[in-house]
Amino acid sequence: METLSVTISTELKARLEALAVETGRPLAECLTLAVQEFVENWEIHLGDLHQIDEHEARAVLKAANE
Repeated sequence: METLSVTISTELKARLEALAVETGRPLAECLTLAVQEFVENWEIHLGDLHQIDEHEARAVLKAANE
């Protein structure tokens, strides 16, 4: 496991701490989960974009009276 230091706003820290208390999870676990979800979501999103670029797939909408 690695240690990472980040700077966040006071408001965001307070919100995160409140969620940690409400869920009964340690703050570090909440932070790890948040980063994990961010990474996974962006990996999927960017993977989809790369796949679209590779195959040049594009959705095309056409008007019915064309």
